[in-house]
Amino acid sequence: MLRFLFIPFILLITVLLAIILFWFVYKKVKRGVDVSIKKGAALANDQQQKWAEKEQRKKQPEIIQQGFRDYEKIKAIVKLLPEEWKNSLDPIVIQAKGILEEITLEFDTASGKTKSEHQNKKLNSIRPFFIHSLNALLQFVEKLKDNYSKMTKAEIEKAQQNITLFKSDLLHHQETLHKVRRFDFDVTMDVIKARLKR
Repeated sequence: MLRFLFIPFILLITVLLAIILFWFVYKKVKRGVDVSIKKGAALANDQQQKWAEKEQRKKQPEIIQQGFRDYEKIKAIVKLLPEEWKNSLDPIVIQAKGILEEITLEFDTASGKTKSEHQNKKLNSIRPFFIHSLNALLQFVEKLKDNYSKMTKAEIEKAQQNITLFKSDLLHHQETLHKVRRFDFDVTMDVIKARLKR
């Protein structure tokens, strides 16, 4: 009689353990799927945003498009550099991207008949950023990538001085952009005041 009660007891314990094990496995799998879905959605959103930015850039003048291509090259090269150089160059890369985004925003906000005139004036004020600064920064990081392992102490100091020069140069370009924006704002306000007086 005791033997007949022992077999159902063992079966009951086995079924309970199987249910508990299945429940743990289910929770782990569900959590893994949820994390994968969230990461996949984030990656899809990032990719969609990159495509939208690329489409928006195609509407920009060629010099700005080239500026973004140069920036992407600079960013990719800086990622390959050792940590000490990366830490020195990251603020410059961020500053360059800020200037590019600010320029893009300026071109996107221009509208109406005077849009092309406005864009030409803006391009003339920022052309040195693309022709000189961004191009020089790209050449600098390319040379640094090729030579950082064999540089002498004097060459390292010279490279650090160049990084400082790039920082001040980019700061100068930001100030130029802000001056142009303030000038545009002042002119717009004068036009509005003149129209209101009529």
